[in-house]
Amino acid sequence: MGNENFFRLVQHYQEQLPSDVQEYIMQTYNYGQESFRRHHVSVWESSTRFELTLMILAIALWCFVISLSVLGYFVARTRFRSSKKSLSSQLPADKAPGVSIIRPLKGVDCNLFENLSSSFRQNYPKFEIIFSVASENDPAIAVVQKLMKKFPKADARLIIGDRNVGVNPKINNIIRAYESVKYDIIWILDSNVYVDPGCLGRSVDKLCRPNVGLVHHLPFAVRPDTFGSELEMIFIDTIHAKMYLAINAMGPDSCVVGKSNLYRKSDIEDVGGLAQFGKYMAEDNLIASAIWRKGFKHEMTCDLAYQPLGSMTISDYFLRRSRWTRIRKYTVTAATLVEPFIESILCGLCASYGFNLLWHIHPLNFLAFHLVLWFWIDLKLFQILSQKKVDMETLRGFIMAWAIREITALPLYIYSMGGTTVDWREGTYRLMRDSTVVKISSSNRQHQASGSISSSPPSSNNQRTLFFQFIVSILTSVMLVINFFIDILFSSQRNGNPIETTEVEDLKDSEKRKDSYK
Repeated sequence: MGNENFFRLVQHYQEQLPSDVQEYIMQTYNYGQESFRRHHVSVWESSTRFELTLMILAIALWCFVISLSVLGYFVARTRFRSSKKSLSSQLPADKAPGVSIIRPLKGVDCNLFENLSSSFRQNYPKFEIIFSVASENDPAIAVVQKLMKKFPKADARLIIGDRNVGVNPKINNIIRAYESVKYDIIWILDSNVYVDPGCLGRSVDKLCRPNVGLVHHLPFAVRPDTFGSELEMIFIDTIHAKMYLAINAMGPDSCVVGKSNLYRKSDIEDVGGLAQFGKYMAEDNLIASAIWRKGFKHEMTCDLAYQPLGSMTISDYFLRRSRWTRIRKYTVTAATLVEPFIESILCGLCASYGFNLLWHIHPLNFLAFHLVLWFWIDLKLFQILSQKKVDMETLRGFIMAWAIREITALPLYIYSMGGTTVDWREGTYRLMRDSTVVKISSSNRQHQASGSISSSPPSSNNQRTLFFQFIVSILTSVMLVINFFIDILFSSQRNGNPIETTEVEDLKDSEKRKDSYK
C-alpha cells in the first residue's frame, strides 16, 4: 500500500517535477514492483503445472539417489569393518555341511594361481574343489595341476571337456562338474576372483539360516595395471558397489552378480536345473531371481570377492560395460532404463533444475555441490572397502579415472542401448527380447535361429573399432585437460609455493640427520 500511495503522490505533483526526475522515479518504481513479484510470489503460483511436475520429480530423484548412495556407504562401513569368526568352520568334519566348490576355467586369468589357491586355503572342515575346463589344450590345466601337487591332501579334481546344453559357455563348462558334486551346497566361484580364508565358513553360516536360498559376495576390483583397468576399478568399487549394497540392504528384489555365489543343488533343481539356464547369458541373475521367486532370501557376508584386473585397454573397458548394459536391457529392463538417472552428471543436472526453480539456487552452484558430495561418498566408500588410506598419488589417479568414468557414462549407455549383439570370449551373440541369446558363428555370419534372426553386417566389427578409436582419442584430450588442472591443484601449497618432490624431501631429511650427528 505504501508504494501505491507514493505513486499517487508522484502523479499529483507530476507537473512540478522535472522530466528526468519523473523518469527516474518511474524506473525505480517498476523495478521495485518486479522485484517484489519475483521474490514474494510462490513458485507454486508462478510456475506452470508441467514445470512443477518436473521440479518435484527432479528433487525426488536426487533425494532418492543420494539416499541410496549414503545407505550403501553406511552398509559398507558397518559390514566390512571387521570379519566375524564362523561357527560352521569350528564344527568337526562329520557334522559340518559339505560344500562343493566349482571353479570354471578358460585361459589364464590375471593372478590365476593365487585366485585358485584361495579355494585350497579355506578354513573349513569339509569341502571339495572341482575345476572344470572345456578344452584339453587350455593353459589353465597346468596351473591346476601345479596347485593339486602343492596341496596334495585337498579333495580336488579336474574335469576336462564341456557339454553343450545351451549357448552360455560357462554353463556348458560347469554342467559336468555340477552333476558330479558330492554335496548339496554348491559354491560357484569364478576363476578371476579370490576370497579370504574365512569366506566359506561365514557363507555356510548365512546359508544355513532359515529361509535363505543364496549367499553372494560383493565384487571388489584390485590391482589395475593400465588406465582402462582403473576405469573398470572405479566402476566396480564405487557406483556399482554402493548401489549393490543399498539394493541388497533394502531387499526389494533379487540383485546378484555371479562372481561368487552359494546355492543348494536341490534348490536349483526345484527351479528347473542348471541346464535350463544355458540359453541365457546372465545366468547368475536369472538363477538368483528364480530362487527369489520361490520365497528364499539372499544374504551377503562381510567378505569381498577380490578381482585382480591386470591390463585392460580403454576399449576393453567400454566393450565390457557395453556388453553388460545390453544384456541387462532384456533381463532387468526397468532398472536399465533408469540407469542414466542414477549416474552423477544426469542426476545432478536434473536436481540443479529442480532446486533452481524451488529455491533460486544457481544451477552451476548446485551442480558443483552435487559433484563434490558424490565424489566424497565414492572416495570414502573406496577407502572403507580397500581398508587403506588414499595417499596423494593414489588420489590423483582416482580423480582422473573417476572424472573420465563419470563423463563417459551417458555416451556409453546410449551407444550400448542401440545394439543387440555382444562379444564374449571367442563368440558373438545376438540378444533376444525374452533374455535368451543366439550365437552368431564367426565362420558363418548368416547363421540364424529358426530362420528368423538376421545376422550383423560383416563390417560391424570394423565400425565398432573405429567408433571406440574415436572415443579414445576424445578421452585422451579430456585426460590431458584434467591432468593439467590436477597438476595445478597438487603442485601448490596453501602459501602458493610448489610442493617439493619426495627426492628433495628425502635429501633434506638426510642432511638434517647428518647435522644432528655432528
